[in-house]
Parts: sequence; C-alpha cells; structure tokens
Amino acid sequence: MPKEISVVSIVGKQNVGKTTLIGVLIPLLKRKGYRVGTIKYNIPSFEIDYEGKDTYNHYQAGAEVVSISSPEKLAIIKRLDKKSPTIKDIINCYYQGIDIVLVEGYKNWRYPYVEIRKDRSIKSSGKECKHHMTIVSSTTTDAPIPCFQKNDLNTIIKFIESKIK
Repeated sequence: MPKEISVVSIVGKQNVGKTTLIGVLIPLLKRKGYRVGTIKYNIPSFEIDYEGKDTYNHYQAGAEVVSISSPEKLAIIKRLDKKSPTIKDIINCYYQGIDIVLVEGYKNWRYPYVEIRKDRSIKSSGKECKHHMTIVSSTTTDAPIPCFQKNDLNTIIKFIESKIK
C-alpha cells in the first residue's frame, strides 16, 4: 500500500500572502529533505494552453486527455464532466513520492491548515484547535489556536512537520 501523503492547506482571504508564504516554505522544506508538491485548488477557471499550439488544437479537436512533456516537466490537460476532482483524487493520481502537499486555499476539507489573517481580532471559538489549525497573525489573541507572526518561519515549519506522516 502506498504511503499516505500529508496535506496542509494555506488559507486566507485574497491578497493576505498565501502564495508568498508557500513560495518561502517550499525551499525551506526542501532543504530539510522533504519532497514538496502544491495545489492551487478550486479556482473558477484557468488556461495553460493557448490558440496556435499543438496541444490546444488537439484539445479543441476533442481529445479527452492532452499532455506535453520534456525531460524536466509534464503537463496534462484532462477534460472534466463539470465536476472538479477532489484534492484526494488529484494527490492519489499525480503526487506519488511526495512527502507534503501544500494546498493554497480551500479550508473546507479536513486537512490541517495555516490561516493567514490581516485583521487584529480573532475571537475565541471555545474549540480545541491545536492539532487542526494554526493562525498566522500580526498580533497575539486570546484564541485557543496557536498564533504566530508571519515571519516566524521556524514555527510554521514545525507545525507543518508535525503533520507529515
């Protein structure tokens, strides 16, 4: 049976620094020997192919799956039936051999997550959250959720490492 791949989501409102944080975390985790993958999940739409390219023409002609590869990269475009695959489906299909997947956004799954907030008020929910969520904050709070500064990268890395199976 393949090893279960660990997942941590980085969540927060638009323009709070999710992409920036992930970009900083990847090389730090790689230096520690982890194989890292990322998923930007559940966005309304995107394009990685464009008119005039062979793969675009193949897809427009009706191919169900189109791929382009080189010795260094592989991209796959797969036609979907209006149903977005789950994070678990994507990981099981394409992320074998990865130790940790950082998912940008989509905290509705039951994965541990780091929430980035700009506001200074975090109300205590009364829930025990220490194993499920960490909030990156610009201030301290009375919430039972561990809080730390955005530049406290060691604490963020320790939280992520604690979730790696």
